[in-house]
Amino acid sequence: MSDMSPPRLLHLAQKSLLGHEALAILSLDQLPREMFPALFLEAFNMRLLDTLKAMVRVWPFEFLPLGALMKSPEVDILRAVLDGLDLLCAQKSHSRRGKLHVLDLRDAGLNFWNVWAESLDDACSPKPKMKRLPVEHKGPKSALKVIANVYLTTATPDEFLTHLLQWVKERASLVHLCCHQLKISASLIHSMSKFLDILELGCIQEVEVFCDWQLSALAKFAPFLGRMSSLRKLSLAYISVTLLVTIEEMIESIFQFASQFAKLPHLCSLHIRSCYFVNQVLRCLKSPLETLFVKACLLSEADVCYLSQCPSLRELKHLHLSGVPLTDISPEPLQVLLERVAATLLTLNLMDCEITDSQLNAILPALSQCYQLTTLSFWGNRISMAMMEKLLQHTGNLSALRLELYPAPLESYDTQGIVQRERFFHLCTQLMGMLEGVREPKQVVFSTDPCGKCAQRMQFGLNHSNQCHCYLLD
Repeated sequence: MSDMSPPRLLHLAQKSLLGHEALAILSLDQLPREMFPALFLEAFNMRLLDTLKAMVRVWPFEFLPLGALMKSPEVDILRAVLDGLDLLCAQKSHSRRGKLHVLDLRDAGLNFWNVWAESLDDACSPKPKMKRLPVEHKGPKSALKVIANVYLTTATPDEFLTHLLQWVKERASLVHLCCHQLKISASLIHSMSKFLDILELGCIQEVEVFCDWQLSALAKFAPFLGRMSSLRKLSLAYISVTLLVTIEEMIESIFQFASQFAKLPHLCSLHIRSCYFVNQVLRCLKSPLETLFVKACLLSEADVCYLSQCPSLRELKHLHLSGVPLTDISPEPLQVLLERVAATLLTLNLMDCEITDSQLNAILPALSQCYQLTTLSFWGNRISMAMMEKLLQHTGNLSALRLELYPAPLESYDTQGIVQRERFFHLCTQLMGMLEGVREPKQVVFSTDPCGKCAQRMQFGLNHSNQCHCYLLD
C-alpha cells in the first residue's frame, strides 16, 4: 500500500461517518483530537449545520478560525456556530472537550487548518513526525472572545453582521467582541452609534472612515475614537463643511475630534484625504508617527511650516503628500522636514504636488541625505531636463532605492502641453544612461502626465515602455 493510502482511507471514513449525521454527533466525544479539524472542514463543506453546532460545543482547541473557511459571509454557518457556543457556555461542567475560547471570523487563520492537515497526514504515514503547533490563544479565559473585522457600509448592516452584533449584545457579560479593523462608509453616523457601542473599542487597531461626513458627524464619532486606545492606523477621507455651519461651530467640532488624538498612544499611521484640518490633528498627537499620508488637501504656508517642526514626525518612515499643491509655498519647511527624518525615511511620495525647478533645487541637499530611502515617487511635477539631471545626480548615492518614479522632463511637451513621443523617449534614454553611470538602478519609470483623452500615462522604464491608447490608435 502506498504512503497516500492511509489518509485517503481516513478521509473515506470521515465521509462515511458524516453520512450518518446523528451517529456522527453521538461519536464526537470518542473521536481523537487530531480528527476534529478535518472533520469540521468536511462538515463545513457539506453544510451539516447540526454537526457543526455539536462540534463547537466539544471543540478541543482554544481557537477556531472560522473566517478562513468562508469566502463570503454565511449566515446559516454563523448561526450554527453561535448556537454551539451557547451550548458550550451552558455546560455546567466541562468535559475533556469544550476548550474553545476564541472564535475568529476574519479572513485569517488558514495556517491552523493547514498545520492540522499536515499533522494528520504525518500521523497516518509510516514514519510520523512530531510537529510543534503554534500557540493559539493567550490571556484570560473568563469570557469567550469573538474576533471580527466590521464593515459598516449602510445604515442597516447586512444580515451576517446584524445577527452577530445582536448575539453579542444579548451576552455582553459572557462574550467580548474584538474588532481589529473597522471600516465605515455609511453617511449616517447617528445610526452607527448603536453598533459602535457593542464593539470592544479598546481592541480596534485600524479604522477607515471613507464617506462624505459633515463636521457634526465627525464630532459625534469623536467620543468613540477616543476610546480606541489600541488604535495604530486611522484613515479619514472627505470631511465637508455645510454652509449653514458658523465659524464657532466649525472650530468646536474640529476641536472635539482633534482632541481625541491625545488618547491614542499607539497611533503610528495617519491617512488624511480631502480634509482641511491636518495641523489641528497633528498638534494633539502624543505618539510619534511612522506614516503620514496626506492626499488632495490644501495646505497653507503655515501648515507646511508646522509639519517641519511637528514633534510627532521626528521618526517618520513614510511621507506621502500626493496631490498637495506646493507651487506657492516656500521650499524651506519641506527641506527642514526631510533633514529631520533623513535617518528614518523609507518612502517619499511627492506626486502631483506642482513642484517647480527652484523648489526641487532647494530640497535636493536634504533629499540626498535620506540614505535609507527605498521608494521615491515624483510623478506629476513639471521639471526641466536640466533639473532632472541634477535630481538624478543627487540620488546617485541612495543605494537603498528600489523604486523610482520620475516625471517626463518639461521638454517632452510642446507649447500646447502635448507630449512629443519621440522627444520623450530620447530624453528618458539620456536620463537612464546618466543614472546607470552613477549606480545600478533597480526599478525606474519615467512618466508623462495622464493623457487628456484616454487618461493613460506614457511611460519609459528599465525593462519596458508603453504609450497611451491615443498614440496606439494613431
